[in-house]
Amino acid sequence: MPDYPFTWMMVFLRALGIVLLMPEFAGYSPPVLVRVGFTMLLAALVTGVVPLAHEPSELWQLIFASGGEVLLGLAFGFVCRLVFGAVDFAGRLISSEVGVAAAPEFRGPDMSSAPLASMLSAFAVVLFFLVGGHLAVIGAFTRSFDFAPAGHPAVCRAAAEQVVVGTARVIELGVRIASPFIGLNFIVTLAFASLGRTLPRVQVYLISMPARALLGIALLAGAGTLIARHLFGEFNLLPVRLLELVAAH
Repeated sequence: MPDYPFTWMMVFLRALGIVLLMPEFAGYSPPVLVRVGFTMLLAALVTGVVPLAHEPSELWQLIFASGGEVLLGLAFGFVCRLVFGAVDFAGRLISSEVGVAAAPEFRGPDMSSAPLASMLSAFAVVLFFLVGGHLAVIGAFTRSFDFAPAGHPAVCRAAAEQVVVGTARVIELGVRIASPFIGLNFIVTLAFASLGRTLPRVQVYLISMPARALLGIALLAGAGTLIARHLFGEFNLLPVRLLELVAAH
């Protein structure tokens, strides 16, 4: 096999791992054919600017290189997906705090069962493309071949620790995004608890639910800038975190 086709195949396999973990848009994921086609296009574009790899002489080396490229791509995709996972977590937390509890699911939030979480997820995806996050990720993906050439996938020694820290950051970012709504829920609960002690005959529980929902939606209408500020920082650091998986320290 000539060097260029082998290099293209290795780039394709690494890119496939990232594309397979693409975030869903409002609960809907791109079809398989679209993912494969995009991966082939990305491999064709990137192969021309990365160093050409040499075909291994043994079959087991080819299998090892192919499996390693897929696993490395999945690691890249997992790191990218963590940001959107934090937004999903924040959306479900906000839904719970404003009294519009989302139904538990194993997949991404759906518009019919979790409208607030689905809206925040779609907002994060749109913002990701508007600020050029996709271009930054593609640039980091291309740069990764300088540290881990095609056909020789490898990660740094601290890669496992970085993945664990990134996973913990999901909870941190989700709570930071939802913190205004957590504070709002505390204030509303405290206010109506005081009202209930002052006016025992008033059905505080029936009044507090719509009041919490209305105030939460009003806060959500003005919280777009705050949410975008959190996401801007995460999107800017995303290429660095991808390269930290393969760059030697």
